Amino acid sequence: MNSRNEPLLFQEYNKLKSIPWLSLAPLNTPLEELKELEKVLDFDNIWIKRDDLSSPIYGGNKVRKLEFLLADALKRKAKEVMTTGGIGSNHCVANAAFCQELGIKPISAIIDQPINKYVKRNLLLELYFNAELIYGKDREGIKPKIYWYRYKHPNTYYIPQGGSNALGTIGFIDASFELKYQVESGEISEPDHIFVANGSMGTTAGLSVGVKLAELKTKIHGIQVTPPYFSSKENTLNMAKRSLRFLRKYQKDLPRISYEHLNLIGDFFGESYGKPTKEGLEAIEILEKTEGLHLDPTYTGKAFAALLDFIKNERNHIQGDTILFWNTYNSRDFSQIIENIDYKNLPKELHWVFEKDNTN
Repeated sequence: MNSRNEPLLFQEYNKLKSIPWLSLAPLNTPLEELKELEKVLDFDNIWIKRDDLSSPIYGGNKVRKLEFLLADALKRKAKEVMTTGGIGSNHCVANAAFCQELGIKPISAIIDQPINKYVKRNLLLELYFNAELIYGKDREGIKPKIYWYRYKHPNTYYIPQGGSNALGTIGFIDASFELKYQVESGEISEPDHIFVANGSMGTTAGLSVGVKLAELKTKIHGIQVTPPYFSSKENTLNMAKRSLRFLRKYQKDLPRISYEHLNLIGDFFGESYGKPTKEGLEAIEILEKTEGLHLDPTYTGKAFAALLDFIKNERNHIQGDTILFWNTYNSRDFSQIIENIDYKNLPKELHWVFEKDNTN
């Protein structure tokens, strides 16, 4: 493995080196076999990719996208970076954390979602990382506020929800090469299946392109954790194709790929975005009890529930297969930090998050 002087993708395709990129994290995240879970399920070769350990600043999957997005912001000499998400958005927190590291002002345009302890924690972390918060209640409410802010501040760099666009998605095309090198070094057998939460689609789309470019024969199972009309297979495919077209502007000889290996699963979404499901909470509990690893109820809990269901229902057909869960959650403990943050320093219109009895 390299020392993060450049993405592994750039080493494979050197004409891509003119794409903006900066190193924000050591990455090369570890792979661990879930041996205690295997005993409970009586099934071998279940692994986890620990992107929750991606960065000592803020873990999870977002930093891989931000290495490209914030590099582009700096190239454009942006002093402010705006992004958007729910009031408990992991992406908004990650953007704020890494913007602060780079001396860029972070702005988070946020809307309502079901409230739980993770949402409250992330909202306080927005304060900790000095994000300016713009609250719009819902999508229709936030749109004019985003447009107005960008009109008043035309040099603000805008990152879409989840950091998922043609540029941000490259982070997970590159991540596929990280996995390839881990396979080649003998850390894991080539995975037959990867299970990953499919929210803003960039992670799933990037992996679906990346495993093909890396010549891995891995099936990607994207578990829809945002409304299925949003994170549909069609939209996920479009995200993947846009990112590949973007790369071809720089490297015209990239191979053409097909997407028969991409599988979208919508059975674990539940009633609404951010609302925990029984299956998701049970999956979180199982992983905590067996391996001491923590997931969240909005994204990774639902995705892990799908993995458990897959093993339960397909075990006779997948004996000997290697199954990899790509953990996109941040596992850094911020509990001591947020204990010292007063929610009353938030904009008044967000105090209700902490004052109403609304915790799931």
